[in-house]
Amino acid sequence: MWRILFIAFLILHGALHAAIWVTPSKEGRDTPFDPSHSWLLGGQRALAVAMALAVAGLLVAAGVGLWAHAEWWRPVAVTGLAGSFILMVLYFNPWFLLIQAVNLALVVTLVWGAWPTKSMLGV
Repeated sequence: MWRILFIAFLILHGALHAAIWVTPSKEGRDTPFDPSHSWLLGGQRALAVAMALAVAGLLVAAGVGLWAHAEWWRPVAVTGLAGSFILMVLYFNPWFLLIQAVNLALVVTLVWGAWPTKSMLGV
């Protein structure tokens, strides 16, 4: 059960990155934030989209790798989650604080905590 939930989380997390940064904003519409504007880099939509698609690809690949019982899923997941963290720091909005904490906690537990365990994942 945990394995299926973690696979779904990785794939949906990747899909959400694509949805947030690739979907064009509608002119004249009041939105809570502009995902193409970085507090550090200014208006860099192309960079944001490229980073979001790379992160999405890594997270989806990690989910598929975990589903296929591939040994490489963990480093790919860590890379995708770290990329997600960096992307959301560069294009920071207070709405991202919860997922930033989740990204950081997952990177720490995947790298140093050896979580989730193989028995938890049914591997």
